[in-house]
Amino acid sequence: MKPWRQTGAALKKSHSFFRWVLTGVGIVVALAILLIAAIFLVPQSWLNRYAAATGSAQLGRALVIDGPITIDWDWTTPHVHVNKIRLANVPDKPDPDMVVIDNLEFGIKMWKLLIGQVQLPTLTIDRPTIILEKYSEEEKNWQFPVLSKANAVVRTAVPQGRSGFPVIGVLKINEGKLVYRDMPKKLAAVLTIDTASGDANRERGQFILSGDGALQDKPFSIRAAGGSLDMLRNSSAPYPLDMSIKMGATQVSIKGSFTDPVNMAGIDATLNLKGDNMADLFYLTFIPLPPTPAYSLSGHLEEKNDIWSFRKFHGRVGDSDLSGDLTDDVSGKRGFVQAELTSKLLDMKDIGGLIGIAPPKKDGKSEDAKDSGRLLPDMPLSLERLRATDMDVRLKADQVSEPGWPMNAMNVRFLLKDGVLRIDPLNFGMANGRLEGAVTLNGQKDVPKVEADMWLKRLSMKPFFNDSRFEEFAAGHFGGHIQFGGAGRSMAEVLGSSDGRMAAVMSGGKISLLIVKAAGLELGEAAPLLLDEDESTAIRCAVGDFKLEKGMLNSDIFVFDTAASNIGGSARVNLKDETIDMEVESHPKDPSILTAHASILITGKLKSPVVAVDPKELAARGGVAAALGVFLTPVAGIIPFIEMGLGEDSDCRGLIEAAHAHSGASPPAP
Repeated sequence: MKPWRQTGAALKKSHSFFRWVLTGVGIVVALAILLIAAIFLVPQSWLNRYAAATGSAQLGRALVIDGPITIDWDWTTPHVHVNKIRLANVPDKPDPDMVVIDNLEFGIKMWKLLIGQVQLPTLTIDRPTIILEKYSEEEKNWQFPVLSKANAVVRTAVPQGRSGFPVIGVLKINEGKLVYRDMPKKLAAVLTIDTASGDANRERGQFILSGDGALQDKPFSIRAAGGSLDMLRNSSAPYPLDMSIKMGATQVSIKGSFTDPVNMAGIDATLNLKGDNMADLFYLTFIPLPPTPAYSLSGHLEEKNDIWSFRKFHGRVGDSDLSGDLTDDVSGKRGFVQAELTSKLLDMKDIGGLIGIAPPKKDGKSEDAKDSGRLLPDMPLSLERLRATDMDVRLKADQVSEPGWPMNAMNVRFLLKDGVLRIDPLNFGMANGRLEGAVTLNGQKDVPKVEADMWLKRLSMKPFFNDSRFEEFAAGHFGGHIQFGGAGRSMAEVLGSSDGRMAAVMSGGKISLLIVKAAGLELGEAAPLLLDEDESTAIRCAVGDFKLEKGMLNSDIFVFDTAASNIGGSARVNLKDETIDMEVESHPKDPSILTAHASILITGKLKSPVVAVDPKELAARGGVAAALGVFLTPVAGIIPFIEMGLGEDSDCRGLIEAAHAHSGASPPAP
């Protein structure tokens, strides 16, 4: 589907429901004007045939008058009555008629007509049915051959401004029906059009519009009330318009005025948005918003020189507050959205849609009907939305809430151009340190590509154990580097095909002695700790280095050097089918007599792994090394890959120097 953005006026079109009505009414008025010359120039016995022939020739469509044409003669203002009018639709369409009118009545100022002006003191349209259909950006059933010429019909049916409307004293539309079908957008609506007769609370001649239908297979309805035709034609005063739109759970209300309602320009109004998922607004605005939980936002809507602005809006998205300013420039071939968004407290689950995590519903459960059994996000990316417009959006949060992760402030910028999204910077305050980097998503091809480059800088261990038994024993800092690139329609597919590397180093920490001894199965010493207070042991250094090839994550180095033990292991993770095969073994530096050198095995699905003890005899193991020296040689090789931010005096320094000594290389300069 060719996006509306490429026409340069998408946002106008997405809000142009009122213009449908103007186009429909304009076509009916144009029919009246086309009939005027025939009605006043031929004998009455010829009126039906000649008037229809004249209209058909002008419009290039069959115009049929099945009922009588009568004239109440008055040499200053005669009144004309035309019954049973039909205008044919585009050939080979399901509906043979585009316009059907039961009765058309109008008065006309004869002396104005003599000088080439059309002025209708009254125009009454009874039970009109108007069908407007858009088959593509280039083909619409309200395009007539005559409309390519600059004449009165053009100015009437599709006026270019408020002053382009004909002078009509009193316009009455009774029991009108407008059918609008937009095939590219999958929009079908049946609207009723009426003009208020005037009472104590309603202005005489006010447009009343309401209708129901479907948009993108979701229930759609619109309710609108506009000023009178006199107010519409008066370009010196704003035109009032109240409009409410519903599409499924999405609700949009606009209350304000337009300086140019014909072209949907110069709007000054209050805009309220409410719904279950902000992504659904794409069908009304073509702005590619991520899936979210329920939201409610209010702000000020303005339009000037093809730039739509949603200013000083505020509200909530899920459990997060959100405020800011947003503009959408639709003057070019592609839209360009700019936004500055802020949040005092942002709940990460509310923006999980950015990485393919289905947002929670009102009951707190995921939108997914069934649990897929997967750990990695597998919600597909929408390439149509990614290619719809360009964006430059900044999102800042003073505080971030994510259970289990010690996160605080966030600063993110989304740059989207020609289907390529770059998130740079992608910065989080985390555990008294920082997670920062950039992610690029190229959606120009049918299978998008993703590249990520992230740094972990001086993160503290202690916050990760807050409110746990081991909180007082956790200490130290760690840093690392993550690089990967892959292709796929979801984050799960991307990671399942990725190549890259992940490495991390920890220094100056502590770890629960219970964990260390349990890993080594020192039953004699570990058993009392299960029933008593825990102890901790210092970590000289911990190093992990993993290579990622075609979705397979394999450990090159996985070692903890503690005061009590050397803990080493190997790990193999298949990100495509989300399985793990990991072996960990502890080697005490002063083993007790009851030490059993068995390994701990972690296998199965990532979402629900199984932990077990290797039953094999390991008196002389050939699997995991029994001495730290075997691990030392590769350590020096990954140091340039890691920006640890741990300081030159970190406890890892000794391990790094030992690694270089073991390999015969010189240690790096301080």
